[in-house]
Amino acid sequence: MTWFLVALVTYAGVPTPDLKIHGGLQFQSFQECNRHRSAYEEALTTELKRVFPKVDTSTIRCFDNISIKTMREQLYGVK
Repeated sequence: MTWFLVALVTYAGVPTPDLKIHGGLQFQSFQECNRHRSAYEEALTTELKRVFPKVDTSTIRCFDNISIKTMREQLYGVK
């Protein structure tokens, strides 16, 4: 299983959240992903807001590729 950093973001005035998946970083375990997230969370959040300046709130967590697929299907209807 492959693990990714995923930001669940909201925009002011938009009722549904959006997923931002950091495809440039992949991890072989949840523990490895979560250690990276914990160590660099402030920098990751700063970069996220730089790239997407209209983000109102964000939460960064680690998810596996299967869970990401399920979340995308539920949020966007993408299969």
